[in-house]
Amino acid sequence: MLSFFPIAVAFLLLVYEYRNYRLLKKAKFLYEKDGVKYYEIEGDEDNAITIKSVVFGKNVIIIGKKNEKILAHEEGHLKQPYFMYYFFVISAFLIAYNIFTIPLLLFMYKLMFLHYERAADLYAYNKYHVKFESTTARPAKRIDRIRAWIFDTHPPDWVRAKEEKYYEKKNSLIKLLLNDLLS
Repeated sequence: MLSFFPIAVAFLLLVYEYRNYRLLKKAKFLYEKDGVKYYEIEGDEDNAITIKSVVFGKNVIIIGKKNEKILAHEEGHLKQPYFMYYFFVISAFLIAYNIFTIPLLLFMYKLMFLHYERAADLYAYNKYHVKFESTTARPAKRIDRIRAWIFDTHPPDWVRAKEEKYYEKKNSLIKLLLNDLLS
């Protein structure tokens, strides 16, 4: 079973680096600053994507117009470790050991993403006093709030924008989730 491990690692890394290649290929190079290359893609909504790759280096793709608040968040991602590579190695090992670990891996991936997204928000808040801005209203139905927590890559917009407790590091994401769902 573990002989599948190198194949699984290679496959996961290939998929990840191919995704990075496709994003960078679509983007227009703007400038390089402190070893980070900045690119631009046209878009209706202002956003950005951070790519940290062994193959392509550190990159930020600006979607829409350049927004310093969004770039402060992305700078937080640039300070984080290359967590995707660690996750790929762990995932390949667990998949090689037992294919039924995939649901556990998806759960771990979600928790890891929420943690690193909040860490980038906290970095932007603590260094630049930048809070996430959104006009998204909190859904009245609990099921809609649960869906947002499960299917979005970040904690829900209404929590990031309006919840003061979100920017206090002592409050865990689980506590924020329970507060959102039970109130």
